[in-house]
Amino acid sequence: MRLSFWRGVIAGSLLGALIGMLLSPPPRKQDERNIFRLVRMSRPSRARRFLRGVSSRVSEYILR
Repeated sequence: MRLSFWRGVIAGSLLGALIGMLLSPPPRKQDERNIFRLVRMSRPSRARRFLRGVSSRVSEYILR
C-alpha cells in the first residue's frame, strides 16, 4: 500500500512537470522596451524612499 502510494506521488510529479513544460508558453525575446522597464524599476521609487525615511525615523524614536 505504502509503496504504491509513493510510486503514484513520484509518477504524478513527473507527469505534472512534463505537462507543465509542454504547455508553458515559449520564452519571449527581450526587446528594448523591456530593458528600459527593468532600468526604470531598478531605480528607487518615491514610495520606497518615503518608506525608508519613515522606517529610519521610527527606529530613531525607538532608540531614544
